[in-house]
Amino acid sequence: MLGWLRRLWTVPATAPEQARTRQKFLFKANDAILSFCRCEGEPAMSGGQLDCPWCGCGWMIACSKCSKSFIFAEVRETDVPLIELGRREVARRGLRGVTEQDIADWAEDMAADLAPFAAGDIVAYLDGSYFRLDATDIEFDGYYAAHKLARLPHAEALDDPPRLQALLGDRRYWLDRERPDRA
Repeated sequence: MLGWLRRLWTVPATAPEQARTRQKFLFKANDAILSFCRCEGEPAMSGGQLDCPWCGCGWMIACSKCSKSFIFAEVRETDVPLIELGRREVARRGLRGVTEQDIADWAEDMAADLAPFAAGDIVAYLDGSYFRLDATDIEFDGYYAAHKLARLPHAEALDDPPRLQALLGDRRYWLDRERPDRA
């Protein structure tokens, strides 16, 4: 009887299947290249890209605790359900009108986005997508621009740190590649 009550109290009423399995999520990996965040062990926020990706919102990752940005995230397993991480992000961002269904949809999308990655992978964000740091021959249409890169600028910056901000922080890079169908 007590085991049943314990399970009732520890498993959230929403998405109980998520609560029983470990979830993959993004956590700050390090302070390499450029990092305004000094937190340790905190989950990242999902992309919050605006219409000015050169400012950093198109190529940096925000911390869920301090909201400051960093470059590299590590994929880790967590016992915290994605639904709960979504709720925390909504509260941290001060979003209004977000429903439980919106959060459930976000959690499902985030699980799909992280499915190709293994725990321990180091990833970087670029224009709506996450890529393993060792990714090559990258060609995709992002939220803002069409990209064709031999290597991630984030990876190249490990050898030449100013390169990252010189390329992705340059408004001209983004405007020259802006998708014509972007509304």
